[in-house]
Amino acid sequence: MNNTDKACKAIAEADALLIGASNGLSIAEGYHIFANNAMFHHQFGDFQERYGVRSVIDGCFFRYPDENTRQEFFRRLVQYWVKDYRPSQVMKDLLAIVEGKDYFILTTNADTHLELSGFDPDRVFELEGTFEQALAGKPIEDKNRQVQDFITQCHGRRLVLLELGIGRNNRLIKQPLMQLAAGEPHATYITLNLAPELYIPESIAPKSIGLEGDIAVTLSELKGKLQSLK
Repeated sequence: MNNTDKACKAIAEADALLIGASNGLSIAEGYHIFANNAMFHHQFGDFQERYGVRSVIDGCFFRYPDENTRQEFFRRLVQYWVKDYRPSQVMKDLLAIVEGKDYFILTTNADTHLELSGFDPDRVFELEGTFEQALAGKPIEDKNRQVQDFITQCHGRRLVLLELGIGRNNRLIKQPLMQLAAGEPHATYITLNLAPELYIPESIAPKSIGLEGDIAVTLSELKGKLQSLK
């Protein structure tokens, strides 16, 4: 049985899924907050020319000369990345994978693409806030209690920790998921990422599955195999 088949079996048999998602999932959709690419030039080329802003993440934290300029950057970001967004195949595949499962999602992605794609907003925690909250000057919605309640409810159950595009040194999501995998007797840790960032510590290797490669391709394969099992 290859790793994709093992992952499908674990997900199919799981009582619940705790999903962690970061920049790699957005990149799989075609949205790259760190890239100085054609999309960025089209959407924010004037900001680059005027202020030297080189990426979306750069623009989010740039010290603009006034509040109106900062607001204009975020208004445009919300328009292009939120209001104009239509669910990608990546998100459709992920939604199909969790269909019928108890789940909760932790993410550092601020684009709200998960909610816009049909995931329950009450089951998604944007740990660093959203672009819309930044535009409106609103605080991050704290869902730590909901996360802890979910983890408590999953104790002793067959729990899949599904990690999507999180860097190997990430401490905000990856480290807690690995610690949870180590402590839960019936947990399976599944991580999807490109080769340089795919990391599984030896301490949880026996209960872990690494799926290397393009996340969009891997999610499509997982969805297809899971649907064939139904």
